[in-house]
Amino acid sequence: MINIVADSSYDAASIENAVDGPARIVTDIGSLASDDVGVGCLILGCRARNLARWVGPLEKIRADWPGVPVIVVTDPDPEVAIQLGGIAVSAVVWLEDLPNMLHSAIQAACAEDHGLRLARDVEESTLSPSLRSALGHGLRAATTDRPVRSVREWASAVRYSHVTLSQEFRKSVAGRTTLARFLRALVILRAHELRSSGLVWDRVAGRLWIPRPTLHRQSMRWPGRTLAELAATSRQHLLAQFACDFARPLLAERTGASRRARTG
Repeated sequence: MINIVADSSYDAASIENAVDGPARIVTDIGSLASDDVGVGCLILGCRARNLARWVGPLEKIRADWPGVPVIVVTDPDPEVAIQLGGIAVSAVVWLEDLPNMLHSAIQAACAEDHGLRLARDVEESTLSPSLRSALGHGLRAATTDRPVRSVREWASAVRYSHVTLSQEFRKSVAGRTTLARFLRALVILRAHELRSSGLVWDRVAGRLWIPRPTLHRQSMRWPGRTLAELAATSRQHLLAQFACDFARPLLAERTGASRRARTG
């Protein structure tokens, strides 16, 4: 779902009219934090003179929904780049270009793989350098048919100690999950993507070089579904659960802190 937040009802309506597809206007940006599945793409519409007051809420959305594309719609002003600073946005569209440019900006932003966006969020965060590098590698590998399947394999690929990385990860998420669970969840995300493309589960397992019974056991651990139930789960629901269980604990308050460190 495309979510629209704007300074005025007029700008919100203009943006909604330019969106080619389902969209909703959100009057309270803070309510998105408790929305389990509704955030697929966020469009922020604001006048350049008001952009500064949106920086804090925008940082919170980036922390609450890591990997979700954000498009800023505003008027042409050289201060826009300065105001946005280190906030990672997928695109900036000028209000005067809205009818011609917004649709293509949304298509490009939503077409990019969720894992690659999340990898950039991780690499721009204040996590330790070793963890940023290693997690970026793992997230990118999960967009291929060779996702990392164990902590030892992952640590060997990035040439760091698996013990150190596991400890750093657990500390970063305040003990809410483990690196092994995170990596297994990435495998399930890739498996779900392949299944959604039309492959049967046996073919999915073969593509990932994982026995089907192992894939079933991993799916029962996270997200707690049989393979049949996993196949019936929408991509948006699964990504929302991944954000809640892994990405948010990992990146909570770290993307905003990284920006403040660079601009302070």
